[in-house]
Amino acid sequence: MSEDLKPNEPSQETAVSRREFGAVSLAAGLAVVAGAGGAEAAERPLAETEVTVKTPDGNCDAAFIHPATGTFPGVLIWPDAFGLRPAMRQIGRRIASEGYAVLVPNPFYRTAKAPVFDNPSAFDFSNPADTAKLPPLTGPLQAAGAAERDAVAYVAFLEAQKEVDKTKKIGTQGYCMGGALVVRTAAAVADRIGAGASFHGGGLVTDNPNSPHLLAPKIRARMYFGIAANDDMR
Repeated sequence: MSEDLKPNEPSQETAVSRREFGAVSLAAGLAVVAGAGGAEAAERPLAETEVTVKTPDGNCDAAFIHPATGTFPGVLIWPDAFGLRPAMRQIGRRIASEGYAVLVPNPFYRTAKAPVFDNPSAFDFSNPADTAKLPPLTGPLQAAGAAERDAVAYVAFLEAQKEVDKTKKIGTQGYCMGGALVVRTAAAVADRIGAGASFHGGGLVTDNPNSPHLLAPKIRARMYFGIAANDDMR
């Protein structure tokens, strides 16, 4: 990054590393999109089902998680590059326990069913053999209009469920590559997305004509962008 584009150095009180940011981003996501539920949330029983969401491009396997009884606002979780897996399901449960009906899709359904990685913690981004596994998964999702078609289908799925309160707007949050997908979702379904949160989102601002940041004029939701001190601050 050129010198004139560098942001001001964060203060000692506010600067956090990417590792530290990852540890707190879930809590921040709950605060932004799902709010706080207190003791009631800890006691609320949940229902979790494996579902299939029909999209214009095929059938997406997903997890649908919500409190066992009642109707609740919907939340769409966009996973990171490792896709739908136990860690993302746990995020879904945490948010559902606050009183939300949560959909966690497999973003790579066009290529494979989840989980697409057996051991994400062993993935090495400096290893070409590992990084070569990503394009077959992310490529179809990054095709023109693909994420937007998915977003429309996921929101429609949520609003078709009896557990979802259709009088409330929907929240969405995403991690790493999911951050850009949050932006695309908020623009594609602007009349229904009320809150969006991106955590160390990747590719939010690029030189491409389809850069996510160019969608800002279409977005009506309140947006939150969480960026660690050693993330790409553009």
